[in-house]
This record gives sequence, C-alpha cells and structure tokens, in this order.
Amino acid sequence: MHNMEFGECIVLGGSDHQILMVDCGSMNSRIQETEETVYDYIEKGILPRYEEAEGRSFLLTHYHRDHISGLFYILEAAPYFFDRIYLPATPVDSQGRALLLEIAVYIFTFWGRKSEYFQTSIVPLRIFENLRRIVGSEAVYTLGRGSTFLFDDVEYDVLWPAWEHYPFSETLIDIVEELDVCLSSPYSGRKAAKFLRLKEKFCQEYVYCCELCSEETRGQPAEIERAMDRLQDCLEQLEDLSEDLHKLPCSQDVIEILSRPSMRNEYSHQQNTASIVFHNYRQQEASYNDILMTGDATPETFDTIAEDLYDGYYIFKAPHHGTSGNWSHIFQDIAKSHILISNGDYHAAGMVCGEYQEEEGIKHCTNRYACAWFLENGYCCNHMCECFEYQERGGAPKKCPKCKGHSRAADCGIYVISGQSERGCLCDILESEAW
Repeated sequence: MHNMEFGECIVLGGSDHQILMVDCGSMNSRIQETEETVYDYIEKGILPRYEEAEGRSFLLTHYHRDHISGLFYILEAAPYFFDRIYLPATPVDSQGRALLLEIAVYIFTFWGRKSEYFQTSIVPLRIFENLRRIVGSEAVYTLGRGSTFLFDDVEYDVLWPAWEHYPFSETLIDIVEELDVCLSSPYSGRKAAKFLRLKEKFCQEYVYCCELCSEETRGQPAEIERAMDRLQDCLEQLEDLSEDLHKLPCSQDVIEILSRPSMRNEYSHQQNTASIVFHNYRQQEASYNDILMTGDATPETFDTIAEDLYDGYYIFKAPHHGTSGNWSHIFQDIAKSHILISNGDYHAAGMVCGEYQEEEGIKHCTNRYACAWFLENGYCCNHMCECFEYQERGGAPKKCPKCKGHSRAADCGIYVISGQSERGCLCDILESEAW
C-alpha cells in the first residue's frame, strides 16, 4: 500500500511476478513524509518498483481524482506499462438511463472548461478515447456485478456496481429531471432539443461500449473500434454545440443547478456508491487469498451486497480512506485479519473512523496524523492487537521485523511504502528506523 497522502494506490503481488494495481491517485500535490511531489514519487518510486514485473494490470474503482490521477501520469511516462486496464461499468436504472453519465454530459457542455469541477467530472466521458489512443482498445476491459477476472491463479468476483436496475438515489433522479426540464420547453429552441437527443445517444453508445469491453460479452476488435468512434463523434458534436447552448436563457438555470453544493455533494456521493467492490472467489474454506477491495463504496452499497460478503477476510480494504461516512454496521459482523487504511493530510479529508480502532485486526495506515487515537494517546492502536502471522505463535505487531526497521520481510507480506521507507503496520515507530 503506497502512501499517496489522501489518495490510494494498492498493489497486489502475484507469485508468478505479476501485479494488479488497484487505483492510483491523490488529492495532494506533495507527500508530507518526504516533501516530494506525488508525481515525483510515482516516477521514482512506483514505476521502477514494478518495471520488472512480467505482467501488470490496473483496476480503477471509480473516477475521482484521488483514485485516477496517478494512472494518467503513469501512462504518459510509460504508455505500455499495463497489459490490461479494468474500468467500472457505468450503471443504468430500470429505464436504461445512465444518470451519473448524464450529469457528466451536462457539466461537459455547460460548465467552464478550466475549472477543477469540469476536469474531474468529464474524466469518464473521455476515458475510452484516451485509453484507446494510449494503450489501444484491446487493453481496455469493463467490470460490473457478476463479472469475474483472474489474477495470480485466483478468480475474483465483482460484487458492485450493478449493470442494470441500478438503485440511484431519489435525490439524483430529481436533479437529472430538473436539468432536463430546463431544456425541454418548446421555447428553448432546436439547439436545446438537439442537445437532449445527443445526450441520450452518447449515453446509449457509452453503455454499449461498456458491454463490448466486458470479458463476458466482449465484442470483436473492429466492433469495439466502431463503437468508440461513434462515442467520440457524439462527444465532439456536444462540444461543438456548447457555445450556442450558452446563449440560451435556460443555460443559466442549468448552471445554477450544477452550482448547488447539495447537487455536487450528491453527485460525488453517488459516484462513490458506484465504486467497484470485489473479492476472491472462495472455492472451499477461508484462506490467505480472502481479500475484499472496496474503493470508496458507501454504506448503501454494503447494504445491497451484504448477502454476498464472506464472514471474514484476511485483508479488508477500508472504503473511502477509512472515514466515518463510509463505515457500515455490516463491518461489525466481518472478521478481519488485516485492515488497509489509506488516508493523509488533506484539508477536506476526514479522520479515520473510530470503529476501526476497536477492531481486533491489524491496521496498516499510511498516515498517523489522520488517526484521532494516535493524536490523543501518542501510540498506535495496534499495540492492543495480536498479529498471528508473527512467528509460530503470534505476538505483538511491534515485534514484526518490518515494524522494527529491519530488512527482513514481514510475515504477513503487507507493507506501507513511500519514497523514504518500506514499513510494517505500526505508525508510531521511531523516525530513525523507518520514517
């Protein structure tokens, strides 16, 4: 688990010298621990670390900056670094509408091009074209509920997001309806009507691209190329239409809706809710292969997939950097040997949820200053835990060779990595030893 500050980059290593990188991004420009920029760390730390791997795949859980910004930097520096790139399928409701995508189209067409809001929101709209240009369409795959993929001879099941009949919130449904009403008036003119038709066509083509790029329903290469061509053509038409739409009186109503803090918060929340959640397929009994990856999934997500979760995991990735808003009561009924918490120093970030401190599992945290327990007590809550991987009979985590700053590997094989160190789970070890 790499220290990306308030971001995420978790790499699964295979016994056959392959890696699966799950997300790579950050909300920060610098890493506090080393004072180097995030992109310098990617260039000098992440890329060299895995360049000798015999196979490299990337899985994006969702399109927020703190999960994807590093991917684009990697692809700019080394376009063919990844053999495969997995993307989340865009979900559609019972009427076949991709509401998250529709909002992104509104932002793309009506919002200022230079704003961070614009740049962040349009990433999914251009993702197919950008990846096709850099790595080729043959390397792009989509994942949704029911999808499976293989890594290190372990089969993984994707639990979320649902492809169809997706349960968007009533708030999000109302937002899209209000936006559509702004342009549906007969007084809005032909340009507004054309926009609505193009928006619908773009979303239909996007959903079709997701289907064609799925492992289960993968299309022929030429078919995928044609679909991506049509998708790009729609987007170019929307861009050409943008200037005329801004001249319409209704455009101010659209901008006002898009400007509302409540709308932005709901849009961001629903993007988190649609994060990819996956775990290994458990063939028989519990094992060291039991791992749950959660992206920024929300409590609503876990309520929906509760029956699909195992009663315990060797590795449990805390959703949304371990913050309180994404804690689910369901976690209390799941045993966890190791908990991964990627948090950092960011002004809009949340602290690590106190419920994790009460867990018996060993916590692996990238940043101790996001932990209220540490700030109050001056030491890590892992002191109260027992690490059963240590030697034969287990023991306190502080006895782990990695936590003591030794070169010998940790028995659990889980590390927090930065430009300065490769350390174990304890976050209160001496700076001279590992920080």
